[in-house]
Amino acid sequence: MVLSNIAIRRPVTTILFTAAVIIFGLFSLQRMGVDLYPEVDVPVVTVTTSLPGADAEIIDSDVTEPLEDRISVIEGVDTLRSESREGRSRITVEFVLTKDIDVGAQEVRDAVNLAQRELPLDAEPPIVQKVDLDASAIMWIAATTTGDYRRLANYADQVVRERIQTVPGVGGVQLGGFRERQIRVWLEPATLEAHGLTAVDVGNAIRAKHAERPGGRLEQPDRELVIKVKGEYETVDELRRLVVSSSDGALIRLEDIATITDGSEDFRSFSRSNGIPAVSLGVRKQSGANTVAVANGVRQLVEDMQDELPDGISLRVNSDNSRFIVVAMRDVIGDLILGALLTGVVLLLFLRNFRLTLISMVAVPTSLIGCFIAMYFLDFTINNITMLAMSLAIGIVIDDTIVVLENIFRHVESLGENAMDAARNGTGEVGLAVLAASSAVACVFLPVAFMEGVIGRFFFQFGLSVAIAIAISVTVAFTVIPMLCSRLVKHNPNHGVVFRFFERGFARIEKTYGRCLGAALKRRWAVIGLAAVVFVAGLFV
Repeated sequence: MVLSNIAIRRPVTTILFTAAVIIFGLFSLQRMGVDLYPEVDVPVVTVTTSLPGADAEIIDSDVTEPLEDRISVIEGVDTLRSESREGRSRITVEFVLTKDIDVGAQEVRDAVNLAQRELPLDAEPPIVQKVDLDASAIMWIAATTTGDYRRLANYADQVVRERIQTVPGVGGVQLGGFRERQIRVWLEPATLEAHGLTAVDVGNAIRAKHAERPGGRLEQPDRELVIKVKGEYETVDELRRLVVSSSDGALIRLEDIATITDGSEDFRSFSRSNGIPAVSLGVRKQSGANTVAVANGVRQLVEDMQDELPDGISLRVNSDNSRFIVVAMRDVIGDLILGALLTGVVLLLFLRNFRLTLISMVAVPTSLIGCFIAMYFLDFTINNITMLAMSLAIGIVIDDTIVVLENIFRHVESLGENAMDAARNGTGEVGLAVLAASSAVACVFLPVAFMEGVIGRFFFQFGLSVAIAIAISVTVAFTVIPMLCSRLVKHNPNHGVVFRFFERGFARIEKTYGRCLGAALKRRWAVIGLAAVVFVAGLFV
């Protein structure tokens, strides 16, 4: 028990070490992220390819199958699912859980690059994405207006979206119910035929003349200028004057053969807020960011923008997942505090000594707060799983303290030793037993961290958190508790009425247990047989 002897001889060092653990634990707690569940990387990659105008059969044969043939040979692929619909192909690649998702995603990109030469020329480049459970929006903001929709859509896209992306921790903003501005050219077939033109000619003319192109360089003796041809039309009226062709010296303009309208793209999604059409902005956080901090920052930004909103436009937070997280964490922290208080009451009931109770209660916050240091460096977050581990750890970390404390108190009360000798001898007497018991408990929870499957990924933080809390509790029981007992525990031969009342009750319990134990020792085979029956019956249950 070298550790205990050093702690008893050097109380200042022990106190400073304990204070350092608490301070750095609280510092780590403040810097840890807060989320509902642990961040888990699921080894799933999706490949999305668009081919506008193609039906499902063409998508399946010309797009999905060539991609599947290349992806299916990648090592570590567990399942491969595909979905072909009008204009789009989606392939979902699920790897075995031992596969590094970053390596798997890169291998899928390489396979897709090889398959691209087999895809139709009109197909858009395939998009390869990792499935991220944290990529979903943590909150939704609704922008509504009583006036023009295009004005609302432009403000939501160009102003609100850009402002939200400046909030620390925001990873991106997705738009719902948003329609971009779209200029439509409605061709008149009879007029086209009269001029000897086709839709392809009109399309080529627009692509050739409505574009900005590099114009080369202008070189001078002392400098060089880059020339850019600005050929894009800025208004619909200018677009109407676009020359499509010429016939016998007469220019055929776009307005002569088509009707040009300025509007929005077709409905593909729709959003309402309290029954009013709206543009919704979904806020996604960066991987590993504090969900609650990000949501608070965005909410504060929305409040700050209220005074600068244009007339007729309103902005409000419609849903916020961080509220549920805050409530859940508040409930868990309340349970932790209640559990610690009830533990103190039970200890006071059995120890019947305020000093001993206060000494024992030092172990609970020290062990739990010290655990946050390791959790911070392991990149854990404050979530339901880690808080479940902390709730469970309260009952476990106090066990080591009670055993050491009770034995030291026995040396003082029953053997008449002074506090210093009692702390040294009492700790040494039960030290090996405490270490063995705590190691056994840690061996129960540590394998939980190595469970396989997605559930194992979630409970990785649970198993390690409990094991770390147990390791810290053993250290506290061997250092802080003996040191405090050597200074605070005193022999008191004159106990009060409350002590004597509970002592009589405990004495009766002890006497009854002694008789039961004696009867069990006299009938050993009957006790063993009864235990075997209970064990077998438990298996059937």
